[in-house]
Amino acid sequence: MRGGVADRAPVWFWGVQPGDPSRHPTIQPVVDAYLARGDIIQWWAGAAPNIFLSAWPELRADSETRPSDHPDYDERVTTWHTPAGELTQVSYVSRLGRPGYVKKHLLQTERDVERLLSVPYVPPRPDCSGFFELDGRLGEGGIAMVSMGTDPVYAFNRLTGSETFAVWSVQRRELVAELVQTYLQRTVEWLKWVIAQGVGPLFGYVGPELCIPPLQSPADFEEWVVGPDRVINDLIREAGGIALVHCHGRLDAVLEGFVRMHSGALHPIEPPPMGDVTLADAKRRVGSELCIVGNVQEHDIWRMPPAQFREMVADVVGVGMAGGGFILSPTSTPFSWPQITDRARENMLAMLDVGLDVGRY
Repeated sequence: MRGGVADRAPVWFWGVQPGDPSRHPTIQPVVDAYLARGDIIQWWAGAAPNIFLSAWPELRADSETRPSDHPDYDERVTTWHTPAGELTQVSYVSRLGRPGYVKKHLLQTERDVERLLSVPYVPPRPDCSGFFELDGRLGEGGIAMVSMGTDPVYAFNRLTGSETFAVWSVQRRELVAELVQTYLQRTVEWLKWVIAQGVGPLFGYVGPELCIPPLQSPADFEEWVVGPDRVINDLIREAGGIALVHCHGRLDAVLEGFVRMHSGALHPIEPPPMGDVTLADAKRRVGSELCIVGNVQEHDIWRMPPAQFREMVADVVGVGMAGGGFILSPTSTPFSWPQITDRARENMLAMLDVGLDVGRY
């Protein structure tokens, strides 16, 4: 991740880590093989702040579950009681362990924003002892990564949804800027605390993907991602740490922005047609300044014939490992370890085999 050359290119399966309960026997051989042979990066989310980034002790939330209008899903209604009134979010929750969806976002009007900001700000001071326990368990077998949750723009965007965020980015830019700066200041306070507790050196977060084309313009990305995230990443750098940033989507128009925001590593740089930057182009443009983590598309894991898949993975490794600073990783991993097909299982095992074989320097 610091840009050097190791004995081989690491292989990381995003989302698979020790201790998580397996959901289905079809994926267990992949999990077992990866945990035995792969390179473990395990998230530690024990100090991740709440959506208000405030430790105000009187903040209270109620939750109830009710039937929904979609088969196999319930609605979960969560209501936060703020000094200025109630804020409510409604989510679809699968009864079968499938991904959930938001039916009604927390922030829909400017009055909702007033309610959000009415919550008194009390800087969180989380207990970080769990990080050192995890780090001790992993030993030389893996790296503990501090989960920062999200960057400021995502912290705001996930409360509005992309549609409201897009409208406000045109009609109420000053409001968006105010909220991004509010979340930045609170994230900085939280980050200073956890760094002072000695956690690290690896920190990870998601978020820039919600502010890239076609959702938002390159100018918006520069203002609301590059600028604020650079403040965060500089704090991490000054402490001797590394920031691993997760960003799906089409990155051609914003790729160099991750260098300007002082990221240390970027996952997953999706290949075309999902993305619009090839791995070779990414290596040429930013590979000397960023560790590239990727970029085997999850769709290919599920659909590509195994022989073709092995060749593709070998090509990815060959391009990515040149000069160091590369980690082989899927663009996403089947979360919660669900039921997978025979082809997907064979391809995931092949990805591990090929990566460990072809990736030696």
